[in-house]
Amino acid sequence: MTARPATRPRRSPRPAAAAHWKQSYPFSCGPAALGSVLSELGWRPPGPRTSEETALWRESTAVGCPGAHPYGLALAARARGFRAEIWEDGPRPWLGPHVVHVHRLLGSPAYRRVDQLLLAASRAVGIPSHRGPRGPTTPAPGLLLVTDHGGPSTAPDPHWIGLVPAADGSWRVHDPLRATAIRSTRTFGEWWAASGFEGTRTWMAVSRADAAPSGGAEPSQGRIPAPDAAGHHHGHPHPLGADGRPTELARRPWTRAEAIAALDAPDRVRTQDPAIVWRHARLRPGMTVVEVGAGTGYFALPAARLVGEGGRVYAVDLSEDLVELVRERAAAERLPQLRAVQSSVDRIPLPARIADIVLLANVLHDIPAPTLAEAVRLLRPGGRLVNVDWKPSPTPHGPPASIRIAPAAASRLLGRHGLRTVERWTLGPWHYGLTLLRPGRVRGPERDASP
Repeated sequence: MTARPATRPRRSPRPAAAAHWKQSYPFSCGPAALGSVLSELGWRPPGPRTSEETALWRESTAVGCPGAHPYGLALAARARGFRAEIWEDGPRPWLGPHVVHVHRLLGSPAYRRVDQLLLAASRAVGIPSHRGPRGPTTPAPGLLLVTDHGGPSTAPDPHWIGLVPAADGSWRVHDPLRATAIRSTRTFGEWWAASGFEGTRTWMAVSRADAAPSGGAEPSQGRIPAPDAAGHHHGHPHPLGADGRPTELARRPWTRAEAIAALDAPDRVRTQDPAIVWRHARLRPGMTVVEVGAGTGYFALPAARLVGEGGRVYAVDLSEDLVELVRERAAAERLPQLRAVQSSVDRIPLPARIADIVLLANVLHDIPAPTLAEAVRLLRPGGRLVNVDWKPSPTPHGPPASIRIAPAAASRLLGRHGLRTVERWTLGPWHYGLTLLRPGRVRGPERDASP
């Protein structure tokens, strides 16, 4: 009988190495630190690490600033489906004194303008921000700005590092200038107290989109649904934040700067092409269209070109700023058939049954019941309501699943207003569309109604 070979004792599996990113380019510590933290939270970059680092650098670096801007980093994190929350204690614009002193070319108002644009873009997508000397009270993964690579010192340049808490109370410190992550037993309070540059302490907490937000001071900006691929949320802000209180943006309409930053992304046509929407709406020359929540006119302007001078397009919005913006754009393009209308939550100042088509684009999950009833009131018998919204299945970007409305639920909701679904269709990778009909035949006199 052949003797069996002795079995070797099984080795315990080695713990998985930390998902550490070493920076590949000068001043790319912020993107590399963010890549490390997101990877530890389960994110898998779609391409080579250096390519993703370049993409993060392009999104988050403010025009040659010596390091990524905190709000640019937050927008990049949100664009990949993560929550981001910022704490600051220091002057605005961010690192202004350092930029003026060391990089004199950026000491002009140009850098302040970049800072303001990034701040407006982050507010538009609801990134919470906190001001004051106290950092967050709940440990959470994130990025900390320190005065030296790996820890506070007298070094002349700021540096981003990534911090990820461990179960034993220690922190894994991702320093992009070092080859691997290191373990630190310092508390976050100790890190916060010693960090910063010229009195500026900056911390960006990051968490998965389905995780509870990190604790801390009362945010100055409320939370609204997560953005799309460019860091934008297309639609009105959700009435309540994640904490159940009205958000700051819900208490007032968007400003012009916030809406332009959120709604006029150059690549938006890739995911929400107006031509596809109006084709499914069967828009024809001479028709009358009402868009509720028109924003900057992204859908309304193409509709005005399609209906021609014999038609009419009403771009309805809560914001006086945006109503004026659409008026300016209509005048610039010589589109007298496009009229901007300011509404309130419970009243759209247009006659009943005026519209052949009513468009709701990315707002059904946000608008209150009185606004929806007003939208239906404007639709003629035989007219069509077109609803565009986020798919209920997980998408890389978009509002939380908890507030999305699935196509079937949207059909039932709109059906209670007397509308019948006649078509369901897909718009780009993340959206669906519904076309609904208001039963009845169009009467001649109603086609001539005009405000």
